[in-house]
Amino acid sequence: MTTTAGRPRSFDTDVVLDRAVELFWGRGYRDTTTRDLEKQLGISQSSLYNAFGSKQGLMSAALDRYERLTEEALLAPLETSPDGLDAIDVFFDALAKWVTGKGRGGCMIINLMADDGGTDAAVTARTRSYRRRVRDALRDALVRGAGRKDADIRADLLLGEVLGINVAARGAASPQEVHRLVAGAHHLIDGWRPTAG
Repeated sequence: MTTTAGRPRSFDTDVVLDRAVELFWGRGYRDTTTRDLEKQLGISQSSLYNAFGSKQGLMSAALDRYERLTEEALLAPLETSPDGLDAIDVFFDALAKWVTGKGRGGCMIINLMADDGGTDAAVTARTRSYRRRVRDALRDALVRGAGRKDADIRADLLLGEVLGINVAARGAASPQEVHRLVAGAHHLIDGWRPTAG
């Protein structure tokens, strides 16, 4: 149990954040009401606001947690693998599983980017930073696997694939449709592999 100075909290912050991630991921920020949060998280509105300040404060904390999850599952392997093009292939396969899992429907951060439409400065900065990290990870893996030629253009193209896969998943595309999009990314990557001789 997490405590604050003077008064113990009646809930486990980690459990609450995990549930908040699930709720925001499945429904989106705008469509998640305070009542939804109370019901799903099992805490009162006053406890929620005492702990996180606001619905936006809870969303920010949930995004922190979500980013740690995506780093472990998707980004760290892409950023650290010495096998650049193979790492990108693995990343796209992992992405397909990530965005089509039960109740998910796309990446929580990219969904937030699409839902917000650039109207909230804090959300826009957060989603821009995440896109930049994904794009940089793809670019660096391309350089490791195929050299610097056209790495920036190719990274932008792959980022477009990532965004498209997420939007398709958010729009209830079937797993088969998502895997066809991933197959297109694999085809691109295969064409960039250095040829012998």
